[in-house]
Amino acid sequence: MKPGGKTLSRALANGERWATSSTRLGGKEVSGQVESWSLDRSYGTDLPDAMRAFSGVSSAQLAVSLKGDGTTPAPALYGAWAPRKSGDVARPGQSVVHAWGINGTALPTFRGTVRSRSGESGTDLVRLSALDGAERLRMAAQVPNPDGAFSNTGTAWTGTASPVWVVDHLLRNADIHTAPPIRPTSIMYASFHGGAAANLGYLEELSSGWDFWQKENAPFESAIEGGVSGLTWATYIPATLPVNRRTDGLWLEYWADTRDNLALSDLKTEIRTAWEPGSIATQYYVAMEVNFATGKLRASSGTDPDPAKNRALEWTWDPIKDPGTFHVGWWLTWSTSGVPTFIPVITRRGGSPTVFPPGTLTAGPVPAGALRNVRFGIQNMRAECFQISQLADQPASLAEVTQEGTWKRTASLDRPRLMMRSIPRVSGSAWEVITEIARATLATAEFDSDGFFRWRDHTRWTTAPTKADVEVRSVRELSKLTITEEIDACRNYCTVKWVNWARIAAGGIDTIEDKPSPVAIRAGATVTRTIHMDEDQWDPRTPRTADADGTGSPNRVVIRSGSGASTSVVVGAVEATVQRSGGSMTLTLRNRSASTVYYHGARIIVLWVDPKRTSAPSLWSAWNSNAYRYYGVQVYEHDTKGWVQESAAASELAKALRDAGVYPPPLFQSVEILPDPRIELGDVVRVVDKTGAQLDTLAWVIGIKVSGSDGAMTQTLTLRGTTANGVPKDEGLTPDPPTTPYAPPPP
Repeated sequence: MKPGGKTLSRALANGERWATSSTRLGGKEVSGQVESWSLDRSYGTDLPDAMRAFSGVSSAQLAVSLKGDGTTPAPALYGAWAPRKSGDVARPGQSVVHAWGINGTALPTFRGTVRSRSGESGTDLVRLSALDGAERLRMAAQVPNPDGAFSNTGTAWTGTASPVWVVDHLLRNADIHTAPPIRPTSIMYASFHGGAAANLGYLEELSSGWDFWQKENAPFESAIEGGVSGLTWATYIPATLPVNRRTDGLWLEYWADTRDNLALSDLKTEIRTAWEPGSIATQYYVAMEVNFATGKLRASSGTDPDPAKNRALEWTWDPIKDPGTFHVGWWLTWSTSGVPTFIPVITRRGGSPTVFPPGTLTAGPVPAGALRNVRFGIQNMRAECFQISQLADQPASLAEVTQEGTWKRTASLDRPRLMMRSIPRVSGSAWEVITEIARATLATAEFDSDGFFRWRDHTRWTTAPTKADVEVRSVRELSKLTITEEIDACRNYCTVKWVNWARIAAGGIDTIEDKPSPVAIRAGATVTRTIHMDEDQWDPRTPRTADADGTGSPNRVVIRSGSGASTSVVVGAVEATVQRSGGSMTLTLRNRSASTVYYHGARIIVLWVDPKRTSAPSLWSAWNSNAYRYYGVQVYEHDTKGWVQESAAASELAKALRDAGVYPPPLFQSVEILPDPRIELGDVVRVVDKTGAQLDTLAWVIGIKVSGSDGAMTQTLTLRGTTANGVPKDEGLTPDPPTTPYAPPPP
C-alpha cells in the first residue's frame, strides 16, 4: 500500500472529498485539457477466478480524452496529422505520467507510454490509450541455453538457472536493472541472481552447491551462498576470447558480502583464468584470490592448474576482515614479452576505491595466446555480478570502478526458490515469456505506479494474512458489493506437471563447420561470419583461436599467416566473439596484431543429449479427501511449461494450489468504494458490511478500476477472499442422493 502522508490520511478519514488528478504527456502538463480518464490494473491469471491463490501479470492501461485549447479543436492539435510542434505530445511512444487523489493531494498512479491516439473530425476530443512499463518488454525474448549443468559430469547439476534468473535476464535486456549492468566492453557477465548461467558468455561447467541464493545480505538483488567445506565454482567461456598481447587490459570484478559468516576461517573468492598460447597440451593459468577472513590477496601465474603451486604475489589489507559489502576488482595487463601485472582495487560500499601497489610476476612470462576459460569460486560468503571487461585504461574514479551513479535500480524480485537444470526454449516477446513464467510458477509480475517492476512468488498467498492494509465499511466507504461463491473455485485434487531433468546425460558433441575460401583480415580489421545452426541445439561455445594442430581440433578457428593451406598457424593474433540469435550464430574475428592474417574456417562444437536419457514429464499431486464429501472430487491440473524441474518444487506448488482451492473462497466483484489512491494490487482489505451481507472479513486486491470526469471519480475493486468461510457442516440437513432411491434401474 502506498504511503499517503498525514494530510492525505486526514482527508481520507473525512467523508467529504473532492477529486484531484494530474496528467503529463511528454513532460508537459495537460491536466487542464483532460476531459475524462480511466485506469485499469488487474492480475491476468489462468487459475479459476475465485481460487484464493492468484498469479499472472498486471499491465496497467490508462485511457485519456483530451480537449482542445479553446480556439483549436483537439484533433487539429493532437491528432495523427496534427503539426509536430503540438502533435508530438500525444504521439505513440510518448511518455505518460498520471496521478490522482483527493483534496489537492495526488499520488503517482501510472507511468508508461502512449500506445494509440484517435481523433474524430467535428469533435473536440482526442482519445489516447497508454500502457505501463510492459511496453518496454515487447522485444523478442532471448535467453541462453547452456549445457554446463551436465556436459562434463554425465548427470545434471541443479543450479543452471531459475525462473527468477530468467525474468531478471529478460529485464536486463530491456535496461531494467536489479544490480550493476553489463558494461559496454564486457566479454563475460554472470549476475548470480538465481542461477550460474552467464548473461553474457557461456556456462561451461559447474560444481554442486548452486542451489542456495540469498536476498538477505546480498549486495544488491540476490547472491550465491558459497560452500562451507570448499569452493562452489563455475567455469565460463567468455563471449569474446581476448589475446594477451595488447595495449588494453582486462578488468575482472564482482561484488561480495561477508556479513554473518565472519566466524569461519575461509571466506574466499577465487578467479582462475586459463590461457592457451599454442596448443591444447600447453596451458598457462593466472589466478586471483581474496580471503576476507585473513585479509590476504593473492595473484599467481604458471603452468599448474592449482594456483598454490605457481609463482605468486601477495597483498595484506586488514579492513576487509571487518564485515561488510565490497566491490573487488582486478586490473590485469600484459607486457609485450608476456609478463602479467596485477593491480587489486577494493571498495567498501559507501567508501572510495583502495588501489593496491602493482604486482608483476617477472619470472617465466606467459607466451602469447588467447584466453580459454574463466573459473569463479566462492566459499562461506555471498557473491554477485561477476564481470570481465576489456578496457583501454585502468578504472580510477568510483564511477569507473563500481559504476556508482551510472545506473538506477528499477526492479525487485523475490528470492529464487525453484531451481532448474536447463532453461526451457522460449518464443514471443519478453513480456509474453514473463507472463508464462508467472503463471507457471504461481507468481505475480507488475510495474507499479512509480514504474518499478516487482516480482512476487507463490509464497505471497500461501499464508492467509491477519492484518489489513485498509478498511472499507458499508456505513461510509462501501457503496456497492457483490459476492459470489462457485464450485468451480473448489480444487481439492491438484496435480502439477513438471519436467524431470535429473537423469539427463550428455551423449557427445556435434560440430558446426564454416568452410570459406581463405579470408584476409588486415591489421586491426574485423571479419564477421553468419553460420546456420538448429534452433533446438544448445548454445555454441566461443571457439578458440590458438591452434598449432590445424583443423583437426574441436572448437577451433584456424588463422594462418597466408592464404595457402600449408602456411603457418598464427597464435595470439585474433580474438573471437560468438553471438547466437535463434537459428544462426554470428562469429566475429578481430585481428589484434600488426600484420594481415587469413581466416581458414572454423569448427564450433555444441553438445547433443543422449536420446535414451532425456528429460521426462512427471506429475505431483496433492488432495484433501475431506473436501470430497461436500464438493466431490474437483480436479485441477497445472502445467508448468517446463519451468519447474524439481520434485520438491512441484510438490510445494501442488500443495499450495490444494490449500488455496480446497474449499471455495468468496470472490468480491464490483466493490465500489470511496476513492483511495493508496490502494495497490495485492493489498489486504478488510470488508465490513453490516447492512447487507453481514460480514467482516479480509480479502486481497486483485483488480483496480478508477475513472474520473468533470471532477468526479469512481473506484471499483475486485477482491479475492483470503480464506474460505469454514468447512461446511450441513447441520440439520440430509442431502438427497444423486439418484432417486425408489426409481427402478434403467433396463
